[in-house]
Order: sequence, then structure tokens, then C-alpha cells
Amino acid sequence: MATESLAVKFEELLEMPAFQDIPQEQLRRLAAVMMRYHYAPGQIIFVEGEPAGALWFVAQGRVKIIKHSLNGRIQGLCLMNRGKCFGSCPLFNMEKNPATAQALDEVTLFVLPDEAFQQLRARDPQVVKALLHVYSQRLQHLAQVSEALGAWTVADRINDCLLVYANREMQQPTVELTHEKLAALSGTVREVVTRHLNLLEREGIVRNETGRIIILNFDALLPPCAGEMQRSSK
Repeated sequence: MATESLAVKFEELLEMPAFQDIPQEQLRRLAAVMMRYHYAPGQIIFVEGEPAGALWFVAQGRVKIIKHSLNGRIQGLCLMNRGKCFGSCPLFNMEKNPATAQALDEVTLFVLPDEAFQQLRARDPQVVKALLHVYSQRLQHLAQVSEALGAWTVADRINDCLLVYANREMQQPTVELTHEKLAALSGTVREVVTRHLNLLEREGIVRNETGRIIILNFDALLPPCAGEMQRSSK
């Protein structure tokens, strides 16, 4: 069960990229109505289809967003790290959680309950506008994930996960995900991920180590449409 502590501090929101465009006075009012929750690794935060009632922001740790397909298979959509928001959006009157959220490691969340949001909506339209911008970025990412799941091969999806979740601040880009977690995020099974990573290692693209994957050649992992996307953005 999640543990709840005191209210969120204004200074904590100020440090998060998602809130940098909100004026400080409005940010103080937002912090005053948010709550803090802590979750242990593997703990379910909420379940797909349950009544929704909050917008969640990751203050620490990582949250896995997953859905169940019609045949019952778990499909990992994405990982939400520090500063990202998830959950149903009160702006769009979403009555049910669109997916399941699970803590991947020790997680601290700042939560804006729907009731508190409605109060802010009445007196602080600029806060609502800023939150809408944050949430729209999340919807854009999920749309890209949906497109990838429909058009890319399993190998493309695994490669994309390696690129997205690589820690590039290390001397060599490193993905600290187990094969099982990587399989859930890319919509396949662990055995397929293991075979594909072994193939990438033989080709000199990655190096597999216990508990992590070292990326040696980023360009070789780019999806088929990457070149066209880069050209269209120019």
C-alpha cells in the first residue's frame, strides 16, 4: 500500500521541468493542493479501467505504464521518469484510467486530485493552460508509441526501447533494464528479447552485461523511419 506524507513543497515543484513555465505564485497554490505518495518497486499505482480521479507527476524513480491486449498479454507502453505526468486527465473529463501504472523502483509521486484540480480550474486558468501543455506532450508520446507498435517489427521496437531508455550520461550509453522488463516495454516476450540482444552483440552493436546493456553503435539501432523523420523536420 502507498504511504502518504505531508503536502508537496513549492520548492520541489520549482525544480521539476514540467512546472517551469508556471508563475511562482500560481505554483505555490498548486503545491498547496497536491499530495505526495511513495511506492515500493513492483507496486501497482492504479489499474486500467478503474475510476480515475487524479493527475500524477513523477518526483523520483520510474513508473511503467502498461495495457492488456485483447488476448490478455501485457503490453508495456512506456516508462515515466522524473518530471513526467501520467494518469487520466481531468481536463478531458476522463472517467477511467486508460492504462495500468506500476512502480519500477522506489517511486515518489506528486498527485493532483480531480477535486483540487476543479477548484484551480475555476480561479487559475493559467495553471490549467500550463497543465494542458504538459499533458499534451504525454499524449504525443503515446501516439508515437501506438504508431510504432502497429508499423515496426519486434526488432525495431526492441531497438527503439534501447535508444529511449539509455542513460547517456554514463561513459558508454547504458540501458539498465532486465530482459523481462525490456520485453514488456517492447510488446514481446523475454526469449525474443534475449535472442535479439545476442544477435546485436554478435554484430558489435551492443554488449550484454549482467543487469545492463551497453550500446556501442547508436545509429545501427535507429528505426526504419528515422531518416525520413529527420529529413521532414528540416
